[in-house]
Amino acid sequence: MMRTTFKALLWIVAFQLIGMLMGYITGRGIEPWYLALHKSPLTPKPIVFSIVWPILYTMLAIAAMLLWERRHDAKYKTLGYLFALQLIVNWAWTPLFFAWHFLGISFLWLCILTCLTLATILKACQHYKVIAIMLLPYFLWLCFACYLNGFIYMHN
Repeated sequence: MMRTTFKALLWIVAFQLIGMLMGYITGRGIEPWYLALHKSPLTPKPIVFSIVWPILYTMLAIAAMLLWERRHDAKYKTLGYLFALQLIVNWAWTPLFFAWHFLGISFLWLCILTCLTLATILKACQHYKVIAIMLLPYFLWLCFACYLNGFIYMHN
């Protein structure tokens, strides 16, 4: 039990560090560029992002750990690849939007990420329902993020 807890903490710390890196990239793109954009009236206050993403990264870290532990089991291979791909696409979105200001590309990228996440959830439902459940809040947040990014793309 202690070993599993320690492994989970390592995964969570690693994902939180990646999240902090994404936050750093985001922060560099906030002023003055992001603040000057016309945003949806549903855009949350910055504190909401600071609360939601660490929670989502914790859930992603645990899902990643569970998949990593089953990486040698053939029935989890496709699920593991889908999960890894959506993570890479997730992490690439931040510089696309906040560093390079590619509004249209980042919107399309986010739509692809959302579809990849849905595919991951559907695959997880076949073999590992716990992961599907853990990814559901992330998927819902991505759907909302698509709306927010799409609004920015269409109005700027």
